[in-house]
Amino acid sequence: MKVNFRYAALSGIVLITIIAYTAYWFSLAEEIVYGIAKWAEARRGEGMVVEYSALEVTGFPLRVQPQASDVRISGPGADPAWEWRSARLVGNVLPYSLNRIVLSTPEPQDIRLRINGGKPENYLLKPDSAFASLTLKKGRLVRADMDIKGGMLKGGRLQAGPLNIRRAQLHWRMGENGAPQGLQNPVMFDLSAKLENMDYPGFAGSALGSHLTLIAMTAAIEGAWPSGTGVAAIREWRDAGGVAQLKAAEIDWGPLKLKMAGTLALDEKDRPIGSLTGQLAGHEGLIKGLLDAGQLNQDEADAANTGLGLIAMAAGGKNGELNLPLVLQDGEMFIGPLRIAKLKPLY
Repeated sequence: MKVNFRYAALSGIVLITIIAYTAYWFSLAEEIVYGIAKWAEARRGEGMVVEYSALEVTGFPLRVQPQASDVRISGPGADPAWEWRSARLVGNVLPYSLNRIVLSTPEPQDIRLRINGGKPENYLLKPDSAFASLTLKKGRLVRADMDIKGGMLKGGRLQAGPLNIRRAQLHWRMGENGAPQGLQNPVMFDLSAKLENMDYPGFAGSALGSHLTLIAMTAAIEGAWPSGTGVAAIREWRDAGGVAQLKAAEIDWGPLKLKMAGTLALDEKDRPIGSLTGQLAGHEGLIKGLLDAGQLNQDEADAANTGLGLIAMAAGGKNGELNLPLVLQDGEMFIGPLRIAKLKPLY
């Protein structure tokens, strides 16, 4: 009798636990649906468009998985600067870890951009997989991570053919104190990005070629939090003395093998400006590429080869590496005495 009572008591506890957890799961699912609707309504109040045709929640019992169909999100205004559409957007939340949300878009995505106030440009992104992870603290977003694998982008300005990317990653983290603090907390947020193995036929005739092996960077964005949004906010941040501290960056693109670090900002024409130090490897190949692409004439190429050769002899760098200053000013980028690119306004 005692044994039977114990089994009965244990079975009762298990049953109550299952019932309680089931009630908790469905309550949490309802709360998430309500939270999504509330977020969408708040964005609409800011002038944005947030639409979806259906929203269902699955995943019981291990996770809460809201799935929205025919999703459309765009920036504010009658002619928004951007618009994003996907047939399906899937979220994942673990019932015991509510501060982390994972989003995925298993379907192709339509992207519409209006660059520098020009005509709308339509792009199609087809990733093998696309994930975003959002981390919250006391209801505030403190970290965001994005990872795209096997992406193909076409349309818009990509007239030469599709742009293919093996992997693209972006990581954003709020500054130490979390909430906006102005210059009392000069690090607004940390940002890191990596782009691996990108191919685009339109770059075939350029100095660097159609295949990019790697672009990676880690930076801290410093300054005062702006009061506005969009481009106006960026300019407000710039005018208040905002800068980007580039902690480390690396470019491996055809003949360009470059590592650098320094400080960047924007000039009055919204072009990058700054001073960095860099390590350049194989400068002869870079100069030849610039010459072949018509970005340098023969006299400029000869002068650059002579100047960088003398620097290399004096510096005695290992494996042909040169330690050189990098300067971005007046819409041009210089590596030592070598002008390698013209810089256009970012927007």
